[in-house]
Amino acid sequence: MTNEEKILSMLGKMQADIDTLISKVDFQNETLRQEKKLRQMAAFNNFVNSKTDEEEPEATAEFFRIMDAEEARKAAF
Repeated sequence: MTNEEKILSMLGKMQADIDTLISKVDFQNETLRQEKKLRQMAAFNNFVNSKTDEEEPEATAEFFRIMDAEEARKAAF
């Protein structure tokens, strides 16, 4: 095997490893997005279903904390 063939072989293996890592990261990112959406919806449902702030103050605080964090994230772009 020539040096060029060895280098091409190594680059092919590296590309396969990179593709595997990218797919794992994409899967993890999608999982995190789904979990985030579920947390937001749970906070929103608690906020909507609480009759007054005195009844469930943590539900209201959690909802607005999530929305403020989301707004700050979008403003950073």
